[in-house]
Amino acid sequence: MKTKKLYVLLAALLLGALLVPVASNAVTISPPIIELDAAKGDVINQAIKVRNESNATTTYYLSAERFVAGGEAGSPQFVGGEDIDLASWIKFPFSSISIPAGQTIEVPFTIAVPNYAGPGGHYAAIFLSTVPPEAKAGGSQVSIASRIGTLVLIKIAGEVKEQAEITEFSTSSKTYDALPVTFITRVKDSGNVHLKPAGTILIKNMWGSVAAKVAVNETGGNVLPDQIRKFESQWVKDPNAVGAQSFWGKYRQQKENYAFGKYSADLNLSYGTAGKVLTASTSFMVIPWNVIAVNLLCLIIVVVILYFVVKRYNAWLLKKYARKK
Repeated sequence: MKTKKLYVLLAALLLGALLVPVASNAVTISPPIIELDAAKGDVINQAIKVRNESNATTTYYLSAERFVAGGEAGSPQFVGGEDIDLASWIKFPFSSISIPAGQTIEVPFTIAVPNYAGPGGHYAAIFLSTVPPEAKAGGSQVSIASRIGTLVLIKIAGEVKEQAEITEFSTSSKTYDALPVTFITRVKDSGNVHLKPAGTILIKNMWGSVAAKVAVNETGGNVLPDQIRKFESQWVKDPNAVGAQSFWGKYRQQKENYAFGKYSADLNLSYGTAGKVLTASTSFMVIPWNVIAVNLLCLIIVVVILYFVVKRYNAWLLKKYARKK
């Protein structure tokens, strides 16, 4: 009996230990992206704001790291190299900073653009980590670190080439039974500087009337040089009435997001300082099968009811005529 009580006590203590709040190393940094224009030889003074969201004073270590585009989604891929390109131009007045719990501190840094800097885009990220760089690089102990960063994009003046092309403009399917319709736009940056293409998709129905306008790249995503970035846009009327699986669920979705027939879509994107324009077109069909089936069934029922009503009415007329004779 005593042994059983001991097990219960140990289990309770273990559960209590698991439920004790653990101090978090949560930190927020702003702005998330810094975009600058500069010339060779410029010295740029900037700053980021860092807030310690945890419940304890935390020391953060500062570093800079080169990045490239990681896939078509535009997510940065950090390739290391603090002594490469823009990452080597960024200097901090201190290597680490301690921030009290719940406090926000401004962290200054300087970008010294060398005279040999090539024109066009240069990219790096400023990181704050809970573990010093030398601890992450190696050693006998495994360090668990949390880090957060700000992306820095600089455009160096000179022979800047702003050139882009649309490698794909299509819909995720050629035929839909209801909205949403997903548009896929792939833009390739063939120049030497990052671009921010933005514009609209004009959708017209089979009679040539404008059915909708859909924005492309509302968030202001950048396309880096020699990279292809994929942008997705949706045409939808009621976002809450999507994803149904049952027949009547799809019927409701098709009613709330009704469209019918063949549609054309014209893409118009502008980019660069000169406002260059990219255009493309595609088409798709929307056939709301569930709505058609229900409406057809209702029509058949009405026709049958009318048939029997007319038949009975005619029979009544014939009977009435026969009585008069």
